[in-house]
Amino acid sequence: MLPWWGWVLLWTVLVVGGGAWIGLSARRTWRSARALTEEVSRAGGLLAELEARADELRDVLPGPSAVTQDPQTVRAEYQAVRAATAAERRARRAVRRPPWARVD
Repeated sequence: MLPWWGWVLLWTVLVVGGGAWIGLSARRTWRSARALTEEVSRAGGLLAELEARADELRDVLPGPSAVTQDPQTVRAEYQAVRAATAAERRARRAVRRPPWARVD
């Protein structure tokens, strides 16, 4: 059995510990809420920029559809794009290739 001062000490430790735990929890919650507010404001700014960009893109008229164009023209454009992409890919690979494997 504890003496009376033991019970006072025990309850003091429990109350102070509980207060410290509540204080730390409140501090963590406050910091989380503040970070959430900053993130929401940043997302709002980003959304405004995206809406402005979407408004710009709505004003641009789309090009003619491939269905309504001459098939030979579309095929030639497609092959030109493929050739340009392949040339860029070869150039990127040539830069990464070690000197002993290069054939110039």
